[in-house]
Amino acid sequence: MHKTLKKILLVAAMVTLVGGTFTGIMTYSNIGFSDAFASQWAFSFIQAVCVIFPMGVAVMWVMHQVIEGLFDGLSSLYKNLIFGFGMALSMEAIMALSTTYRNIGLGDWQQFSQAFLASYLMVLPVALVLSPIMTLLIKPKMEAFLAS
Repeated sequence: MHKTLKKILLVAAMVTLVGGTFTGIMTYSNIGFSDAFASQWAFSFIQAVCVIFPMGVAVMWVMHQVIEGLFDGLSSLYKNLIFGFGMALSMEAIMALSTTYRNIGLGDWQQFSQAFLASYLMVLPVALVLSPIMTLLIKPKMEAFLAS
């Protein structure tokens, strides 16, 4: 298989695994396991990939610049951990907004805000556990593979 295709498939697999898991948790938080769960999850996932992934690239760039500027004296391990936790907090908030908007809509602001908070708080522990794993173990290997 061509190396470029392998790189594309690796990134697509990671986006699918992480994005699918998080949007699934948030969709469950918003609507539970109803008859509409699978279709709502699929639409939330597609929306997340189309909207959130590009935003995530921008957030990653800004987060990297801020961390390098503020924590210049820290070791790369600490900077990577701060980066991972910062990305988890910010990206899960963006994904929770997107998923809740898709599942609940903005018709009732109180219901939307409660559903957003519930989905954010439900997925945040998962994100905070996966964050150091992604940052310390998976990200360096992916970067090395993508650079090759």
